[in-house]
Amino acid sequence: MSLLYIVLGLSAGQALADSVIVSLDVKEQAINKNFLLAAFAMRITRWPDGRPIRVFVLPDRHPLHQRFVKQRLQVFPYQLRNNWDRQVFTGTGAFPVTVDNMEEMYRMVSQTEGSIGYIADSVKLSPEQVRVVDEF
Repeated sequence: MSLLYIVLGLSAGQALADSVIVSLDVKEQAINKNFLLAAFAMRITRWPDGRPIRVFVLPDRHPLHQRFVKQRLQVFPYQLRNNWDRQVFTGTGAFPVTVDNMEEMYRMVSQTEGSIGYIADSVKLSPEQVRVVDEF
């Protein structure tokens, strides 16, 4: 069985167990899957209104990061890392900001304009600090 088949099987067969969160100043109520992948891959750097996107991620080996990348972005974590490395080392892009844990992810997204990140659905969110966006 190919690895691609396994990832697609997981994303089709399991409920998504995390949420995409943005800072309150981000106007988008929903983000399409292509935009989401491009933002986390650091291929697009601005929101549709022209403001910069600040991307926050957990460490590569964090279980939530691995799940988010496989299920939501539908790529393998090493593919995302290779993409970041290539952009940085060719001078065409930058790394996202890596935070140590979900609490720091929540805090950084809530305090940084134009930011996007992800968090486990088990974490209680305050609508006064961050907003969950839908995917279409």
